[in-house]
Amino acid sequence: MVEFVAPVFAGLVAAVACLPGPVGGDRAVAYHLHWHAAHDNRTPSSHIVYDVYRATSPRGESFAKPTYTTRPGVTTFTTPPLSSTVSYYFVVRARDAAGRHDANRVERQGVNLCL
Repeated sequence: MVEFVAPVFAGLVAAVACLPGPVGGDRAVAYHLHWHAAHDNRTPSSHIVYDVYRATSPRGESFAKPTYTTRPGVTTFTTPPLSSTVSYYFVVRARDAAGRHDANRVERQGVNLCL
């Protein structure tokens, strides 16, 4: 019998936004996150979900509960609009059908490409 093992996943590639002009006030921005698909010995890539963890300081993510969870098989996620005056940091972890997460800690700071 083949045992479930945690998915093999390289982590988040980038977290980018495009908010032209000055930031601040009540302006909000959505970040677009993307990564390469995880692989697992029992769960097809199309059934792996990704848990997104958000923090406002480097290494500030709490892995006890994800901020967002994607639909199965996707390799991108767009956050709801977030304050443009706060810095955000993201970690994405793959979760297989047995509920096992990979343990990567690849963190990316959200970057506004349109400033």
